[in-house]
Amino acid sequence: RSSDLMLLDPFTTKLLSSCCRMSDLLAEGITVVEDVYKKREPVPNLKAVYFMAPTEKSVDELVKDFSGKEPSKYKAAYVYFSDFCPDSLFNKLKSCAPKTIRRCKEINISFFPLESRAFILNVPNAFYRCYSPDETADKEAMMEEVSQQIVTLCASLDENPGIRYKRWPLDNSNELANLIEEKLVKYYQTDVINKNKGKTQSQLLILDRGFDPVSTVLHELTFQAMAYDLLTIENDTYRYKTEGSQGQEKEAHLEEDRKS
Repeated sequence: RSSDLMLLDPFTTKLLSSCCRMSDLLAEGITVVEDVYKKREPVPNLKAVYFMAPTEKSVDELVKDFSGKEPSKYKAAYVYFSDFCPDSLFNKLKSCAPKTIRRCKEINISFFPLESRAFILNVPNAFYRCYSPDETADKEAMMEEVSQQIVTLCASLDENPGIRYKRWPLDNSNELANLIEEKLVKYYQTDVINKNKGKTQSQLLILDRGFDPVSTVLHELTFQAMAYDLLTIENDTYRYKTEGSQGQEKEAHLEEDRKS
């Protein structure tokens, strides 16, 4: 198997770190992982896999690598966007040297899978932007971002769910539900494989935090919660030193399928 190089932006770096390790990438032939925003040395004998969010900054870095004005940094580019890529950004790719971009695809994974049945959107200021009376909080932009991320989750699961929400006491759930429905309709109209996909049996339930404020102050009575309380764990990794005069530094990765 040939060796490849992978280029990530800050968003996809966090995303990939949440669901796989370097050993998983090595098994797939990825030998080097680099930040697409940083200065990089050319490696013309390697193919480059670009996994990045569809932002202007990321696309500009890709175009710079294959501009045609200078020798291309890599043998070829395989581009994967984490979300829907606007036409304006797709058009920028046309300025790359001919035949350098071998593949360009949207893979719809703009969320962070923590476990097989748990995910987060990683929008830490969403609560403030949703409820703050401050106009600069930009609630509408936050709602757009969150709704688009949830649509990529539905697309990854191949689901077009019915959407249910609780309207009272605020209209946040109503607003989010309408945005998600609009984006789902648009997505399945443009999806070649599942064009005009009908509603599936799944249900997406949207609840405002006011529906259950008590859960935020309760403590989970689980082994996982206890481990995070008592141990220093970062990114699901616990670092410790073995006993004895020649104790060694070791790591333990907390995974849901781990037996011990």
